[in-house]
Amino acid sequence: MSNNEDKPVKLLDPTLHFLTKQIKIGDDYTTDTIPVTEFVHTGQLLADFPNFQRFEAKGYEKAPIELGENAEYSDDEESILASVPGFPKINNLRIPGKLGVVAEISVEPLFKISEDKMKVTISIHPPVESGRTLQTEAIESLLEERAIVFGKDKKAIDKAKEIISEGEIEFSSFTIAQGQSVSESVDSYLRYDMEIGPIAGTILENGSIDFRDRRIMIGIKQGQKIATKIPAVQGSPGINVFGEETPAPPGKDLKIALLNDASFSQETFQVTATKDGVLSVVNNNTIKVCSHQLISSDIDYETGNIESLNCVTVQGSIQPGFQVTAGSDVKISGSVMSANIACEGNLVISGGITGSNSTLKAAGDTDINFIEQGKLECGGICVIRKQSYYSSISAGSNISCRNSSSIVGGKLVAGGSITIGDAGSENSKPSIFAAGVTAARFDLFSELKESVFQQQNEIIQWLQRYRGSSTSKKVKKMERDLAQTKLQLMRLNMIPGTGIWSKAGTIDGSEKVDGEDYSDENGIAIETITIDVRGTIFAGAVIHIGNQTMTLEKTVAKRRFKLHPNKKRILAVPLK
Repeated sequence: MSNNEDKPVKLLDPTLHFLTKQIKIGDDYTTDTIPVTEFVHTGQLLADFPNFQRFEAKGYEKAPIELGENAEYSDDEESILASVPGFPKINNLRIPGKLGVVAEISVEPLFKISEDKMKVTISIHPPVESGRTLQTEAIESLLEERAIVFGKDKKAIDKAKEIISEGEIEFSSFTIAQGQSVSESVDSYLRYDMEIGPIAGTILENGSIDFRDRRIMIGIKQGQKIATKIPAVQGSPGINVFGEETPAPPGKDLKIALLNDASFSQETFQVTATKDGVLSVVNNNTIKVCSHQLISSDIDYETGNIESLNCVTVQGSIQPGFQVTAGSDVKISGSVMSANIACEGNLVISGGITGSNSTLKAAGDTDINFIEQGKLECGGICVIRKQSYYSSISAGSNISCRNSSSIVGGKLVAGGSITIGDAGSENSKPSIFAAGVTAARFDLFSELKESVFQQQNEIIQWLQRYRGSSTSKKVKKMERDLAQTKLQLMRLNMIPGTGIWSKAGTIDGSEKVDGEDYSDENGIAIETITIDVRGTIFAGAVIHIGNQTMTLEKTVAKRRFKLHPNKKRILAVPLK
């Protein structure tokens, strides 16, 4: 048997082609020296193994080398070259599975270009005696070599030249070029030519929330101007440091829906009432002028259920088992007790909503006092002034609660952001808060999670009942079904405006289905979505933002929950 296997491996270190010296930085003589390397150009040789054949014959092997940032192999893969101008460095690493210390060779770039190509930072290292330095280089030529042609800062370039010419024994880094940011486009909108009053729950310019009483059912006369459509304005393009233009996303056109007695002129862009009536504005783009039905009592056996194509005001309460259906706004001065309301406009309830049989649906905004064990769905903003107790609430836009409000149990699901006061208590079941999600998809998400749990239990129970059946056709089918459900759960995209699946292709890997939306071009700006807690939120609360989720491990106060910039996890930061 040969003894070659017992011989130690002889490694040949690479030859380095750049100078490194130990230099003391600054006037503090208590500090140690640090290694400083000379300046190298793009394509310059950094390391190789010259005459390796001669050493290979003596049993040597090449010491392992790792490519670091801004370093590349030569065409014959025998040498390592710099891919940008800068300052080379070596890091000695220990990598599992590789013998000895591995040298990682990289280059710190002279010009660091931001990921969005909008900023260039110059990094100047102290000069190395007897080595190549920036003192013999022209900064302008090096910028041109990197194709940096736009937004160059002459004062910064002069500052760099001064630091280099004086040979400062310091490290310097500062911005030397800056691109021109995109000027945002302005979306089309309706400018109201009459006073429509406040919309409760809207966010003001200073970041606070308007909680004034919602004004609905505004009287209007025939021929009166209601609003003027202001066209979208295209923003100016951005220009990066390479001189490349980035067009501004076009402003969105507002599609106006006019119902009942309102008309729109293509010439003047004005919306006008064609008859006397009351005005209803739903989700900022639907304008209705219709009649007003006033009911001065409770909705009970004496009045019966109310069905109207117009606006409805009830000066009393909705008694258990009764319902109100309206084609526009509904205002209830009293309470809703185990009753149903459905309206194609906005809904304002001055009293409370009680009873597990209470179901409320509104196409527009909702403004309520409190809700206990009920279900509420709206297409716009939802305002909760006092409390939500073990209730299910979903809104197409924001959910805004007063700072003094409390949410106990139940769930709040919003297409926009959520603002709450206190959430939960020491003894209550944890609440669920989901912002930046579509309510129907969130329901599907919950169903898929429950299905995964049930399918896993079924497999476990089957294997416990029939021991030794883990390879049976029945178990294989159950496992395939489970894998399919998990894949659906993983790919489900809950962000409003996006396609339902987060990756192209159907769930089973076949071709995309005609008519199915897989895009995210019209998705909301999920990075702007937040869940603000003005009071205290108790441990156990479940937080969803977009497609990310977290369970709160401890009770905290005054926190803002938002997505990390990488959009892969949720952050909790102090609320200002």
